[in-house]
Amino acid sequence: MRFLILAIALISFSALAPAQELRLIALDVGEGQAILLQHGEHGILIDTGHAGQAPRVLQALTENGIQSLDLLILTHLHPDHASGYFRLREAYPATPVLDAQQPLPPNIAPDMVRWVNESLSTDPLRRRLSAGDTLPWGDVRIEVLWPATFVNTNLNRHSLVLHIHHGKRSVLLMGDANKEVEQQLLRQKEALAADVLIVGHHGAADASDTAFLAAVQPTYSVISVNHDNLRGYPASNTLRRLAAAGGQILRTDERGDICLRLPATEPVTHCGQQ
Repeated sequence: MRFLILAIALISFSALAPAQELRLIALDVGEGQAILLQHGEHGILIDTGHAGQAPRVLQALTENGIQSLDLLILTHLHPDHASGYFRLREAYPATPVLDAQQPLPPNIAPDMVRWVNESLSTDPLRRRLSAGDTLPWGDVRIEVLWPATFVNTNLNRHSLVLHIHHGKRSVLLMGDANKEVEQQLLRQKEALAADVLIVGHHGAADASDTAFLAAVQPTYSVISVNHDNLRGYPASNTLRRLAAAGGQILRTDERGDICLRLPATEPVTHCGQQ
């Protein structure tokens, strides 16, 4: 397993106290996804939501006491996950941005994908993530499970999949990865179990297969989605599969921001709950 060396980014990570709990906050960004990992005053933002939600995301970072945004990770470049990049880069010019760096044609659609891709191509703080990389962050370890290679220009097919470990607790974040990716992960990796599952593709029907959920066995399944989603997310069949897998289903369209505490040894709980 490779440890990704980000000398320009990791200097401050050593200051993180090992005893601090990890908080995961699924921000309510409507149609899209933005996940904040918080370690005291330090944060990692995974996805940004769409461009119109950037003020909301920046406000949430401030309200949650984030003094240092150590990394910005983009699972893939669909606008609902990555188009807030522009405002985040303005607000945090020294924060490294990590993505899979999927090769894309110059005429890729929608336009916002092309614009973000073009801007990232000239960002001096951009770094690539691929399967096998590991990011150390204090006593947190972020393992990159997917993708290793690129077979086409399908953004969902090559969405980053991250396994986030904090002591005995873990989070599996699927981005927009679909059942094909889930099947590949089941073949390639034995240990997919996670306390928290950030449900793939906003709960769409093309993700969260039964065999995959049986391997993950999440205590909490978190779905980032907006009210009355135009594409019908989350799909009713997906919700039934999640319910059958056990655990609690948490949706941003029903609860707003979803905050979970991940102590290194104790069970995961909702923030504010002892």
